[in-house]
Amino acid sequence: MIRLLCGLVLLLWMSDGPLAATPALHAEMQQVPLRGLMTVLHDAEGELSLANVSTPVQASRFTPVDGDFHGGFNRAGAFWLHTPLHVPPGEAPEWWLVLQAPWVALLDVYITRQGSAEPVWQRHTGLARPPESRDLRVGVIALRTPLPPGDYDLWMRLAGDRALSLEASFWQLQPFVEAHIRQEGILLNTLGMMLLMAVIGLIFGAHLRDGSLVWYGVYVGGVVCTSLGATGLISLVLPDSPELAARISGVAICVSILGATRVSVRIFTMVRWLPRVSFLLNTLGSLAGLGAVLSTFGLYDQIVGVINALAMVVCVMGTSAAYYVTRRHPTPDVVLYFLGMALYAILQMVIGLRFFNLYDSELISGWTQELLRTGHVFLVLLGMAVKITSLRRVEREAERERLKLASDMQASLERQVTERTRELNGELQARRAVEKKLSETLSEQRSFLAMVSHEFRTPLTVINLVAYNIGHRHADNPQTLEDVARVERANQRLVSLVDACLSNEWLDNATMQVNCSNRNLAPMLAELCEQRRIVTGRQIELVLPDGPVFVYIDAALVQVVFDNLIGNAIKYSPPHAPIHVLVHRFSSGAVEVAVSDRGPGIPANERTRVFERYYRSPTVLSHAGIGLGLHIVRRIVMLHGGDVWVDGTYMAGARFVVRFPPVTAMQVEQQGALH
Repeated sequence: MIRLLCGLVLLLWMSDGPLAATPALHAEMQQVPLRGLMTVLHDAEGELSLANVSTPVQASRFTPVDGDFHGGFNRAGAFWLHTPLHVPPGEAPEWWLVLQAPWVALLDVYITRQGSAEPVWQRHTGLARPPESRDLRVGVIALRTPLPPGDYDLWMRLAGDRALSLEASFWQLQPFVEAHIRQEGILLNTLGMMLLMAVIGLIFGAHLRDGSLVWYGVYVGGVVCTSLGATGLISLVLPDSPELAARISGVAICVSILGATRVSVRIFTMVRWLPRVSFLLNTLGSLAGLGAVLSTFGLYDQIVGVINALAMVVCVMGTSAAYYVTRRHPTPDVVLYFLGMALYAILQMVIGLRFFNLYDSELISGWTQELLRTGHVFLVLLGMAVKITSLRRVEREAERERLKLASDMQASLERQVTERTRELNGELQARRAVEKKLSETLSEQRSFLAMVSHEFRTPLTVINLVAYNIGHRHADNPQTLEDVARVERANQRLVSLVDACLSNEWLDNATMQVNCSNRNLAPMLAELCEQRRIVTGRQIELVLPDGPVFVYIDAALVQVVFDNLIGNAIKYSPPHAPIHVLVHRFSSGAVEVAVSDRGPGIPANERTRVFERYYRSPTVLSHAGIGLGLHIVRRIVMLHGGDVWVDGTYMAGARFVVRFPPVTAMQVEQQGALH
């Protein structure tokens, strides 16, 4: 019965509120951690003050905290933490309250005498407040607490829009500084190594055009910035811009999730093994990228829950897919990738569960998280190094095979080239023999043609003379005169053919040296037009510019040019249609002569072919000729540096235009020297 009553009394006493052990700040101790010695009260409305929570009624609502405080994500209200303190009598050293509260925006700390609501010491700090609210410029919150011997109560109020957590300890200054320098040195070395990994990934990825290395560099860069934010170091880099530091931290978290999805999809080649999972992971990564954009505008606090849930889904899905690929394709690099992915998954799941207040174990502390994060990054980089090494080995083997194949192909090609060269030499010798024979044949043919043409001139002259005598003796006989005229016309055609053959032969054998002089073209054209007018009875109109028309020409050859052009105009135009010869002198000194007729004209597709040797248009086959006249015209004009063409704009018949270049001063001087 007595035992039952004692038990009831003890139960009633405990119901008044939890009793926490009282930490004593002894002078011989360097650190007094408050882990497991705090109690917590959730102020749902966020309206309780120090005077409210220190009353016996509210004090009974505090519950013990097992380890450090992890309040999870809770936008409503605030959390109050309480622990009693005892400072023993005697020499009291200087104690510092060190708080690791990375995401706490507002942190109010009060110390009161035990049983009193009046603070004897207080500080108002947190992520949203300037660094001046801290007594030391370090990554953690370090507050100097000068306490004389006695009993005290420590009250801390935490509020913010992210997952709230807090680790608290009392330190003496010198041991704290030594420990903090040592810890931050290790952390900075680790982050420096990770930053170097990020730079290496970006550089090698860009050099090798490997997207997985590039995304690895992006991911590690995001992890480094996230670690800087979680450890409070980013607030030291940007002491005067706490809002900017918070934005950078939010962007870094989103970028690290984006990089993690892209890296996992690429290094495990999920597009090949698990295309649907690959698509889902890329989609989730794109959502994280959208979160990074929103975070740059300060909206991370509104999407922090979605981002943490997204990270947990990525961990579960990515790790499962990585395990499947590793089972199917267990190469050394893939195994290392999977181990790194597993560490990443453990880390992110712990963070996510704590965020949603579903896990509150102390097995994984802040430093353990950094160790897992570093190990994960290192394993992924090691896997990539193994992959690159294996790829280099394969490339070297492939390069040896290519060199061997190239050597074999070169030897085979040399043999083929030698054989083909021998065949080509034989073909070339045979071709040269054929060309030599053909040249000899053509030379004999030309010699024969020149000889025959030359020999034809004497009998043709005799025939013309005899026809003239017959016509003179029988001038009173119309039938005889008509026959004589027919003989003279046929004889004239033969003479023209013989002259054309002889001119072409002369041009073929010429040495491209012509006897040029500065001549006035007007008298030559006037004489030619007058001769043709007398012989044919045709109307030929010559239009000349004022003054002389000087050109640098061989008069005999140029006379052949215009004799052919005027003769063609007469031949291919109606008997009563006039022939027009227009001479134009340009200001530059160049001269153009246009010979126009009213004949059938020349089709557009034949305007360049009419100058080919032996070419005759199908539309004029009824007229006598062998197709050498215009060919001779073009060759003579080109010998003079000029040009000849058919005017395509003239529609009344055919118009041939001959253009001579202007006379140069050197040509005039040469002619003067000859004279």
